[in-house]
Amino acid sequence: MTIRITDNMRYNTTVGNLFTIQRQYNEVMEKLASQKRINKLSDDALGSSQLVDFKKTQHDITGYRKNADDALSWLSMTESTLTGANDLLVKAGELAVSQSSASANASSRKIAAQNVQALYDQLLSLANTKLGDRYLFAGSQNDAEPFTGSRREAGIDAPTAAAGNGYAGKVTAAGTYLGERNNTYVIKIIEGGAEDTATFSISRDGGKTWDAKSAPGAMTGPIDVGDGVSMTFTPGTFATGDIFYVNASAPGYYRGNGDDLSVALGKDTAAVYNVTGEAAFTDRGPGKVDVFQTLADLKAALENNKPGDVAAQLDKLEKGREQINLAISKCGTAANRMEMTKNSLEKLSENMTTMIADIEDADIAGLATQVAAKQVALQACYEVAARIQNNTILNFLK
Repeated sequence: MTIRITDNMRYNTTVGNLFTIQRQYNEVMEKLASQKRINKLSDDALGSSQLVDFKKTQHDITGYRKNADDALSWLSMTESTLTGANDLLVKAGELAVSQSSASANASSRKIAAQNVQALYDQLLSLANTKLGDRYLFAGSQNDAEPFTGSRREAGIDAPTAAAGNGYAGKVTAAGTYLGERNNTYVIKIIEGGAEDTATFSISRDGGKTWDAKSAPGAMTGPIDVGDGVSMTFTPGTFATGDIFYVNASAPGYYRGNGDDLSVALGKDTAAVYNVTGEAAFTDRGPGKVDVFQTLADLKAALENNKPGDVAAQLDKLEKGREQINLAISKCGTAANRMEMTKNSLEKLSENMTTMIADIEDADIAGLATQVAAKQVALQACYEVAARIQNNTILNFLK
């Protein structure tokens, strides 16, 4: 059986080969230009899938490293500020020792009282230190100064509504706060509707835990949220998920809270990086001494020329220093953990970079060889195409 090879078949085969070599040449040149072995999914489907996973992990690691750096900056500033506060209490103790002795008199104690006031003002400034736009010692309420210049009685702030709430009515808070620590109470709407049908849940710890859902109609009157605080809503329609907050403060100088601030350092891994003013400067929570009250009492004793009362503050000043030094040691412990985690993340990032390069990066020397080979093949295809194009019947009439 004779098979006839027509000119059209030769032409189509030559053009097909030419396009194939041209495509292969372009692919090699693209890899050489980008220095990447994988530029699109079709280059290596399995490798592309691995790259997506590895690069996502690399992105997460970058975020965790930034978190660690930010936390270290916060801890460094906190430790420096607390060290300054400790130094002020040392000076206050020295004044108390000198002015509680028999060699002191009313005049020297008046002068010492002025010095204590200066120490008080400096301590207040340190306790209200900010890093960026956040206060170091305010707990989670770090958008407002945590300490006031004078002692305040227990108080209840005006309630606030979360952004995006559907309820457009007015909410008020009332009562006498009986709690021993500053706290945030939260009401969350579980089932929306009018006040006589909507249901809600109450959190008495700033949203960490929640009570059971209320019965319908419980919003028609004052709602007891705890510790002598109540919230009242005017008639209106509530949307599911609406949230309302009210902050309450115990007597004293502190207006922040005792909440820890944590930062993600890995998947399902977080670390606390703050020291609250409650722990460092007050007698609430883990603290045992109200440092500001102690300085105020020391000043009053000096102004009233009462050496016995001056001496009575010495023990409190010493315990206040121990309290602050404990907070400093916690900063050091947290910073050490952050440094160790940061070093681990840096090593992990280097390993991920190597793994990504092993999959993605091209063999430049090999590509250069392929380019040369493809150029030769492409030139040969051009020459063959040119010869076929020039073939006519005259070539065979000789």
